[in-house]
Amino acid sequence: MRTAMIREAGGPDAIAIEECPVPEPNAGEVLIEVAYAALNPLDNHARANRIDWMHPGFPFVPGFEYAGRVCAVGEGVDPALEGQRVAVNGLWRGNAEYALADAARIEQVPDAFDWRLAASYSTCAYTAWLLVHSAGRVQPGMTVAVHSAAGAVGVLVTQVAKRAGATVIALAGGPGKLDWLQPYGADHRIDYLQPDWPEQVRTATGGKGADLIIDGNAGDNALRNLACIAPLGKIIFLGATAGKGGDLSISALIGKCCAVEGFVQYVHQAHSGGREKAAMQEALASGEFTIPIGRCYPLAELAEAHRAWEARELTGRTLIEIGGEL
Repeated sequence: MRTAMIREAGGPDAIAIEECPVPEPNAGEVLIEVAYAALNPLDNHARANRIDWMHPGFPFVPGFEYAGRVCAVGEGVDPALEGQRVAVNGLWRGNAEYALADAARIEQVPDAFDWRLAASYSTCAYTAWLLVHSAGRVQPGMTVAVHSAAGAVGVLVTQVAKRAGATVIALAGGPGKLDWLQPYGADHRIDYLQPDWPEQVRTATGGKGADLIIDGNAGDNALRNLACIAPLGKIIFLGATAGKGGDLSISALIGKCCAVEGFVQYVHQAHSGGREKAAMQEALASGEFTIPIGRCYPLAELAEAHRAWEARELTGRTLIEIGGEL
């Protein structure tokens, strides 16, 4: 089978497509024929060795998030799973024609989802709902500013927050991405590549600032969120796509009278009772919410997908086609 392999840390050229034997599932595992994998930021960060949390270690097969069909089961696994369409995240190995996964951690894909949506939803959709309703506790009348609004999480946060009754400020890099965002309902669209973006956020909120800022970028703009957060507001960081942010000053937090919080999807899911799953699956199946698919690369061009992600050229959800329409 064709398998992407990363044997040591490096840039996109560290990815090699190799031929490997099809593995057999061990006890408690299933073997999945992979249809599509989503390009998750953690694929890029793990490849470059920029993370410690959830890093699979070298060498490894990337593919943090994917969907496919169960084709074999290991000892102790219900044989009725064979033939089922499933989504997987957090277990890696999805950038290969076949992948082993812990049977206890797979999720059956709703019948209404096509293969591309099946590969796209299990991190970004649940993350968006949890950011708005669990971490952000958004109420009608609040103003929510979201960085990387042209990404998969950001575009869904916009839709979920709007349904919750919020005014949404979409922050994205460059006029092209701002134009791309127009159909997804943001009340204001601001280019965060412009140095005065915090002033633009304050202007859009009548000088008050945003009640909630959701930031998956961090980097040089991380501390500038303090310039446009409202009193008693909250800033939630869920990633560092643009690199590590500066150190927060306790005095600055006191002076702004705001909160800063970190976010991990799986921690919130451990306390959610599954509410995000029911809500997002229904909304996606009905078409109320949309996960826009930007580019879809064949497995042979995985390195180019990583390069485009690092160049911040991508919008929406980017997919890697492996088995395709199984």
